[in-house]
Amino acid sequence: MPSIVAKGEHSVRAGFEETLSSIAQGESLNPPLQTQNVSGEFWQWLIAHPEIPLCITEGAKKAGTLLTAGYAAIALPGVFGGYRVPRDEQGNRIGKSRLIPQLLKLATPGRTIYIAFDQDTKPSTIKAVNAAIRQLGYLLTQKGCSVKVISWHPDQGKGVDDLIANHTQTAFDEAYQTAVPLDTWKAQSLTGLTYPPTIQINRRYLGELSIPEDAKLIGIKSPKGTGKTQWLETIVQEAIKRQKWVLVIGHRVRLVEALCQRFGLNYVTQIQDTETGARLGYGLCVDSLHPTSQAGFEAVNWSDGVVIIDEVEQVLWHGLDSDTCSSNRVAILKSLKTLMQNVLGDEGQVYVADADLSDVSIDYLISLSGVRQHPYIIHNTWKPSESESWRVNYYPERKPERLIQDLERHITVGGKPFVCLSAQKRGSQWGTCTLEAYLRSRFPEAKILRIDSESLTEPTHPAYGCMRDLDGVLSQYDIVLASPVIETGVSIDLQGHFTSVWGIAIGVQSENSVRQALGRVRQNLPRFLWVAPCGFNRVGNGSTSIPALLTSGRRLTQVNIRLLQQSDFDALDDIETGFQAESLLCWARMAVRHNASMFQYRESVLAALRGEGHQVVEAEEMGGGGSVCSVSQTQGKIEPDSLTAAIAAVKDQNYQAECLAIARAKNLSDHQYNTGQKRLVKTLAQRRAIRKYELKQRYRIPVTAQLVAKDDDGWYQKLLLHYFLTLGRDHLAQRDVAIARRLIELGGGSIFLPDFNRSQLGAAVGTMELLGVPVLLTDRGRELRGTDEDLQAMARLALSNRASIKTTLGMGLARNATPIRIVRRLLDKIGYGLQCIGRESKRLNRVRVYQVVHPSDGRFEVFQQWLAQSCEVLEKSHQRLDACSREAKNKADVDAGVDYVQLCLNLSDC
Repeated sequence: MPSIVAKGEHSVRAGFEETLSSIAQGESLNPPLQTQNVSGEFWQWLIAHPEIPLCITEGAKKAGTLLTAGYAAIALPGVFGGYRVPRDEQGNRIGKSRLIPQLLKLATPGRTIYIAFDQDTKPSTIKAVNAAIRQLGYLLTQKGCSVKVISWHPDQGKGVDDLIANHTQTAFDEAYQTAVPLDTWKAQSLTGLTYPPTIQINRRYLGELSIPEDAKLIGIKSPKGTGKTQWLETIVQEAIKRQKWVLVIGHRVRLVEALCQRFGLNYVTQIQDTETGARLGYGLCVDSLHPTSQAGFEAVNWSDGVVIIDEVEQVLWHGLDSDTCSSNRVAILKSLKTLMQNVLGDEGQVYVADADLSDVSIDYLISLSGVRQHPYIIHNTWKPSESESWRVNYYPERKPERLIQDLERHITVGGKPFVCLSAQKRGSQWGTCTLEAYLRSRFPEAKILRIDSESLTEPTHPAYGCMRDLDGVLSQYDIVLASPVIETGVSIDLQGHFTSVWGIAIGVQSENSVRQALGRVRQNLPRFLWVAPCGFNRVGNGSTSIPALLTSGRRLTQVNIRLLQQSDFDALDDIETGFQAESLLCWARMAVRHNASMFQYRESVLAALRGEGHQVVEAEEMGGGGSVCSVSQTQGKIEPDSLTAAIAAVKDQNYQAECLAIARAKNLSDHQYNTGQKRLVKTLAQRRAIRKYELKQRYRIPVTAQLVAKDDDGWYQKLLLHYFLTLGRDHLAQRDVAIARRLIELGGGSIFLPDFNRSQLGAAVGTMELLGVPVLLTDRGRELRGTDEDLQAMARLALSNRASIKTTLGMGLARNATPIRIVRRLLDKIGYGLQCIGRESKRLNRVRVYQVVHPSDGRFEVFQQWLAQSCEVLEKSHQRLDACSREAKNKADVDAGVDYVQLCLNLSDC
């Protein structure tokens, strides 16, 4: 066994009395302390009962402390002592890591294991400890254990023994209760900054800081509301005074415009309208960081200046993964790399700031520069005191109805809330548009302002232009509803107006985005927050392992390339699949961090809020003591079921009206559409007309309100897969070749693997064919049973290739998924279903009988349009080839490909 401590029979019996009493009711357990061999009897008994949680710590003294406190605990001689790495005589690794035999006996399936290692402050030690936790946790989960990690602030004590000695057992009990699952801990560890600080301060505001001229990459990690942007203003003013250009890079137009206004710079669209133009620099979104953008950005022309990236974590993630950058991703990443090489390799400086600044971003920028850098890190370790910290009241329910009820009560008694929401679209039940309409119906006299991507760009909306004087505009409203459009880079310093901050996070934003949104209002007001238990916006195959994510992606790329080669796609000879390994690694690290937080979304958000020093408590019933407003009864109170129905009714009414408005919008010509797309500011009518044009191009049928709703519901992706699985199968290769050629052309011969994989359908169609889905579609009258031999064979094939199916179809399968469950999941990918038509007795069992439900949704009319268009495109391509020389072949193929891309995918420029 690892080191075990027991201080005699009576103390052990007393220490474990509480632990034994917490075991599930109905379990009959005999205490093991019946012989002189107290220690041996106890551990054999513990092995036999996996329902008892186990703590793993470092050192016998710490394990003894936990045993005395009533926790089952074992000690390792060091953080790496729980597993072994096989090595040869030269010290080279020759096999996979494995748990030590003693620990393996305790790692029984179903046991919850808590890792409670020391809380160090030295960066190199933190890295080592984190690596040990990842590996030990992984090995334990492979054995079926549920792993959690216990953390506390290092100031409370280094080890668990120090924690208990300094702050009593209650402190450890709280840390134990708030331990986070391993996946959540992984997310948190990847957000850490372990670079040693050049300047470490503990201030409420950054204040004055002197940066030496030879500092190249300057990273500022400081909590929200501590004056990072104000300090950057002084950096910009100093640079302009020295006649150095300044380039500000962000990820949202309105935020960069607001920063430029504060810094005294022009936004990129203004440089032609001013005398100084681009001479002193300007601000732009990372989407425009390439030569063919409206900015015409040429990175080679920028050196010996200052680059500022505020909220760098989100800016880089936007550049690496956002849909708006997908068409020009390679060009953007090339420009970013050239920019970092020019600035960091010359006499320039790069300033990056973020409350959540991590090694991931710093490592990435250094790797892009190609120069070994020692970043100049400013770390402000300030945390709010108890009186300064937020009181975050969270709602543990699965839906946010109670939060909405409390919000209404708060407004009824005169409260003025600022509400942060995750969505804007009218089809979202908890989005800005729906809640605006609902609250207007409940409070017709209240002044309500909606701030989202639509209202900010609608010249007739009150929110239009509000970013220029946000505090002044907000002071005129009783209720403000904000989407993630202002989740970062905005400081609302308005005092004495708002009385509370509310948030509904449905699982779309990253966990740090949720916290950023809550922090936009700087005044210390009570926060009320509902967070979905799990998020659904995962990246890649959803893996939380960097090697697994990258390996699955590379394998999918190889499959897609082989499929293209079978189509005689000659451009593959010169394709660069290894484009910017540093960008791909950063994408993977950020994706894993994001995926891990999505698995335990609520816990990730709440744990991070606690880590910031805030008081996180479960929300009490509104009206009790300690709530925002004390009210015993509220007239017009709506019960949860009625509230859900009322909000759903408002959503449906607004959404149907929006769908109808899009269907009735003006029909645009190709020229009008292209012109409209380039407009930075679009009216609501213009946006609706553009959407109608895109739907017409996508489906090739008249645009109706029903079509708009089906498209919003993901109809297109289901139709696309179904079409190429059946009627359009002969045109699949041409489709994938055309899109691949387009991406290669835009990337100058290079592809970014995540974008390339997302663009290809061949592997997904091939997987569906291999599993036998087309056969199920053709036999309309067939009755399906889970006992059918072909369905059993399909299930065996699917379950033995779960990882591949997750990669190609984005569909996770449980290890014990039944054949009928697997068939249902596969059919859902194309919009089909299964219907139970009866039961029948088979031997001693009753077996359910199913039939495939073929949808009557008009998809075959769309298929005929697609097929006709495909044939027409191919015919034109053949005519071009006949008329062209061999040298012009590629040009003809590209022209045909562009036509085909227009048909199959709505690939719009950023």
